[in-house]
Parts: sequence; C-alpha cells; structure tokens
Amino acid sequence: MDYAEFFEEVTDYRVQGRCLHELSDILLLVLCGLLADCETFEDIYDYACDKEATLREFMDLPAGIPSHDTLNRVFRHLVPTELERCLSQWGQAIVTLLAGRHLIIDGKQLRGTTPAGKRQAPVQLVSVWAAEQRLCLAQTAVETKRNELVAIPQVLDLVEVKGSVVTLDAMGCQRAVAAELVAKGADYVLALKQNQGELHRQVAAPFAPLLAQPAAHQQRDKGHGRGELRRVWVSQHWGLVDAGADWPGLQTLVCQQTTRWVAGQAQQATHYFLCSLAGASAATLAGYIRGYYSIENQQHWHLDVPFAEDACQCRRDHAPRNLSTMHKLALTLLRRSPLVMSLKRKRKKAARDDKFLLQLLAQLPQEETTSIS
Repeated sequence: MDYAEFFEEVTDYRVQGRCLHELSDILLLVLCGLLADCETFEDIYDYACDKEATLREFMDLPAGIPSHDTLNRVFRHLVPTELERCLSQWGQAIVTLLAGRHLIIDGKQLRGTTPAGKRQAPVQLVSVWAAEQRLCLAQTAVETKRNELVAIPQVLDLVEVKGSVVTLDAMGCQRAVAAELVAKGADYVLALKQNQGELHRQVAAPFAPLLAQPAAHQQRDKGHGRGELRRVWVSQHWGLVDAGADWPGLQTLVCQQTTRWVAGQAQQATHYFLCSLAGASAATLAGYIRGYYSIENQQHWHLDVPFAEDACQCRRDHAPRNLSTMHKLALTLLRRSPLVMSLKRKRKKAARDDKFLLQLLAQLPQEETTSIS
C-alpha cells in the first residue's frame, strides 16, 4: 500500500538530512485526519496519536507523529500548484473517457482568512467542477472577486475541456471567455445579468411576448417547505444570434422563469443565458442551467458545513490554499465511496473504523508493480 505515490510530484522545500518526518507521511497524515472528522491540525495530531499503530501500516513515521506545529509549518510553505496538480491529474483521469461532460466554473472565498475589520477574504479560489462525477478537477487562487475573470483562462488551461459543456455565472459572461472556450473545443452556457445593460435588453426583448405562452419545457419541484416551477424558452433564430459575431460560437438564447412559493408567498425571477449549443432541446438546456448549482450544493456547502472550511483559522502563507486542496481530495474520496450514508456519518465512521479508512485511501492511484519470475 504505497499511497505516497499520489503526492510524488510535490516538492519538499525542507533541507534534506535535517528533517525528522517524511513529506509523504505529513501529507497522508493530514488527509487521513480530514477523512476522519478532524478540522484543525491539533485535531489531526490527536487523532494520529490515537491511531499510530494503524497509520504505521502504510506510513514510515521514522520519528513518530509530527506535531501540529510541524503540520502547519509544512502546509504554509508547500507550493500550492504542485499539490493541486495531484488532485487535478487524478480527477481528470477519472473523467477523461467521458464525452459531453458538464463542467462548472465558480469561485469561493475562504472566509476564515478574513482579517479583523475587513469584509473580503484574501484567499479566494476558482474551481472547475465535474457535475456528473461530483469532483473538483482543478483550482487556482485569486486576490479579489473581480480577479475571477482573470483566473478563468488560467484554470481552463489546467483542464481538458474539449467536448465538454462549461457553465459560468454572470462574472464569466464575457466575449473573451466565450472565445477561449470555443478555441478549446468546448461549448458554453453563460448567465446574463442586467449589469450588461444593452446586451441584456437585446436578449430580453424578444422573449417578452413569449412569457405568457406555454414554455418549451417546465419542471416542478417540492421540498423543504417550498415549491418551485421552472419554465424555459429557447430561441435560435433571432437577430442577436444570427449577427452574433461579437460572441464567438453563439447559437442559442435561453430564458428561464422561476417561480417559488415560500410560506404561501410567490417569488418570481427571470434569467437569460447565452449558449453555443445548436439544436439542444429546452430540457437539455434546463439541465445545464440547473446543474450549475451543483458546485454550490455538492462542493461549497460540504466544504463549509461538514468540513467547517470557513471557520478554519489557518491564515498564514499558503496553508489555507493547500488545506483547501486537501479538503477537496477528502471530499472526493468520501463521495466516491459506495457506502450509503451521509458525508458526516462517513467521516465519523472513518475515525472509528480503520478498515473503512483504508477502503477510502485505496481509491488513490498507486504505482503498478510487476513480479519478476
């Protein structure tokens, strides 16, 4: 069981010959702790001390369990892009053979890094999320919310998007982003908001008379004390699409009207989208629009609640970004486990059940060995 192979591309910045602990042991130790319901480096150290006999089955631990200060110090100085590359290469290996993937790009603040008296977190990450496989394929850091637009081309360079459909929120609804996706052989569904004044008016005007007519597709949902009706209209014939030279690949305009009933009160909202898919049905486009929120519901929420990422007080140097990468890796391993139970219960089971922990780690790619006869 050589799980250390997974992290072989991460460079050890420390002076060789003066280190008591192997870098691979430190990385695996943190991963095991996060799988086993730990939230801080102190929690991980306490867990490792209790489970040292089990951990020694697949770690060397030549100087025993590294202290929580050592774990923190190492994560502060590791090169984030190298650790992220481990996650990215593994994730893309899982989905590489699948055509028509739905990829979502969105940003998330690490609110625990926000200095006192400030509103913006200094660490914000833009991720690429594979909707069907429910895993993070890549991420990059930005300094502010406005820098997300700069980060989108950077994160696209980390992922093979050819043949995929990429959805972005209004921040990514830019001609340059559309051109980048078309050049890479991907299709797009871009949310359009009113801050794009004239373009928004051009798209909204032709749909106005249709909103009183039956939709091309509609879907009703009930749950959590509320009901929701989503209606979708599609156009591939209006002038904006035909004369869409300023929007590379633009083929289709989409309108979605959402009506929610909360405590008996109706709330209605209308949204518009630019799409490069030609001939896609209204139901298919509605699926891509709805699927965009999977990154919020299945990654960001789980990082914030079960993993308590926003409450993490790890703020210095590269530690927040590196720890977020490990959170995403742990989340993927837990998600891909066939055991039917909540994420919270899986983490608690991993803390109690050594066999289950090893089953989770067994999902990591390992170097194949050949016997010599």
